[in-house]
Amino acid sequence: MEGSTASNFVLGFVIFLALAGQLVEAQTQSKKAIASALYVFGDSTIDPGNNNQLNSIAKANFSPYGRDFPDHKATGRFTNGKLATDILSELSGLPDLLPASLDPNFQGEKLLTGASFGSASSGYDDSTSKTLKVLTLGKQLENFRHYRLQLANMTGQGNATKIISEAIFALSTGSNDFINNYYANPLMSKKYTLAQFEDILLQSLRGFVQSIYNEGATRLVIIGLPPFGCCPSQITLHNVLNGSCYEKFNEVATSFNEKTIALTKEMTLSFPALRIAYYDIYAKLYDMIKYPTKYGFKETRKGCCGTGLIEASILCNKGTPTCNDPSKYVFWDSFHPTSEAYNSIAKDLFSEVLMQLNS
Repeated sequence: MEGSTASNFVLGFVIFLALAGQLVEAQTQSKKAIASALYVFGDSTIDPGNNNQLNSIAKANFSPYGRDFPDHKATGRFTNGKLATDILSELSGLPDLLPASLDPNFQGEKLLTGASFGSASSGYDDSTSKTLKVLTLGKQLENFRHYRLQLANMTGQGNATKIISEAIFALSTGSNDFINNYYANPLMSKKYTLAQFEDILLQSLRGFVQSIYNEGATRLVIIGLPPFGCCPSQITLHNVLNGSCYEKFNEVATSFNEKTIALTKEMTLSFPALRIAYYDIYAKLYDMIKYPTKYGFKETRKGCCGTGLIEASILCNKGTPTCNDPSKYVFWDSFHPTSEAYNSIAKDLFSEVLMQLNS
């Protein structure tokens, strides 16, 4: 075999091995995946940077947010690294970072495996979202429909329908409706009793489920309210002398969660082609706060950013010092969990809920 011919043969064989390796890896990934895509909606707990594209102060695209990513890049996620939905995506056999639907780079093959349509500071009620000029739940759904058109243009209508029908949808919102709306706006609490306001939110939840059902969703996870009375900022604002969780807010979360569970059972009958699961994040996060050493944490009263008592969003910025080891903290800032806490939540959500939906 002549030299040039041999060289070409070797080069071709190397390329063949590389392509074969990629094919095996893709097939392995495909076999491992429990869903075609992951679509999430809600607030800052699942927003990976959609608000970066909005004229709103509700952003986290600056240091020290994202400080524990390999490149220390602030993506818009309200934590030090990954969100629970990023980790959930990876556990499901999908990419380890769930992209923001409004990210200019969200195009091409990235469209195939899902996205987050969430918006920090949003809620079930439109007035909650409009306060800080962020995406209402209705607008998030509108953006999903626009995404679906892009997906259909790329893959064909039949393939787009198949991807959506084999995807997992998730919804995580509600805390802002109470913290930044009902209890922050005297007009709202005068206009509605707490029970009436909760009913308004539940109507929005039902409308959301109806919408994704119409879009062909077959699996949905509804994430309940966390014990937001245990957020450092809420303790500082409402129970600073005692220094413990503000139980009034926790009771609100518990009450709303009970109504959400009841509605979930009712919707299971109303939407027979849609499997709906409820995830009790309240119990998981409350256990982490009450028994931190069980999860490897030490600090539950303060966030890692600044004093940890009030700093969040623009108050947690590049001039704000942070703790040395966020892995020992349940909270990153005074409102949002660390990526370490999100990791524990995601693993629990995956094993307790997603595997149930996939069975």
